[in-house]
Amino acid sequence: MEKKYIPHAEVPVVEHCNLNCDLCNCHSNLIDKSYYPLEQFIKDIDNLSKHVHFGFMTFMGGEPLLCENLDKYISYARDKKMAEIYRVLSNGLLYKRLSPQLMDTIDVLEISHYPEMKDSEKVISDYLKPLSKKHNFTYYIKSIGYFNEIDTISISEGEAQQGYHNCRRIVDGCCIFNGYYYKCMRPKTTNLYLEKRHGIKLDKDLRITDGVKISACDFRSRLEAYISDTKMMDSCKYCLMGLEHDVSFVTRMKHLALQRPYLIRTFYKNHILYHSFKKIKSLVQFDEGAHSSDKGLITTSIHTAGKKY
Repeated sequence: MEKKYIPHAEVPVVEHCNLNCDLCNCHSNLIDKSYYPLEQFIKDIDNLSKHVHFGFMTFMGGEPLLCENLDKYISYARDKKMAEIYRVLSNGLLYKRLSPQLMDTIDVLEISHYPEMKDSEKVISDYLKPLSKKHNFTYYIKSIGYFNEIDTISISEGEAQQGYHNCRRIVDGCCIFNGYYYKCMRPKTTNLYLEKRHGIKLDKDLRITDGVKISACDFRSRLEAYISDTKMMDSCKYCLMGLEHDVSFVTRMKHLALQRPYLIRTFYKNHILYHSFKKIKSLVQFDEGAHSSDKGLITTSIHTAGKKY
């Protein structure tokens, strides 16, 4: 059976973080410590490799550099030829922890540079530039000046369905975590967010009901039905993605490019092309589908448990 092509997969190797951002879209500020066990990841990749192929895989968090054996996750995915490109998305606080083994496994390192960072973008870039040439990876440092405020408890089912229909994350990507395949990152932490922030306990666990169990014997048929289902997930009732902005021309072009693996290989491995696209995107648009807010920066800080990391 031919493998199904999925443009993008997010892989949160850890859910906790060394920053404490009040508007964290991954809800890492509500999580003490949580890992995606390597043993489970290997089982998931063994099953997924029979059915899907990704344009690129983003290993993220939380903060992925808190995962001391991150290189083993990426190396295993590479051995199984899961994707065209392997990317790490980091807040950069631990950029000097990048090991030679890890740098040898990645194609792209993307750093979100927050105001709390002691080292400037230039200092980080000067450090990474010779390493990127030696280990053959592309890097990009993105200055974060606002947060996307996407959490909500007050939209109607009609609005949630509209958001689902317009959400580009669902169209182009998925999230792989701890035995489950999700259309996006929201199902795995929505229960936690509702309970810790609003005291709301749902009668269902969205980590199970809004995803597909990767080890299921009929995984492929379930996956096809899940992807083609046009009805919103329950998690969409608590998310503003897809409701705020029309999809921009830049994002439409990105969507078309993501459907072509050879373009992904060319684009992400070319430092000039990758940087040019990111620069244009930052100039002409905000991220689609969420309230742009800078108030979260007020409560963004080095995590109170940061010394442990």
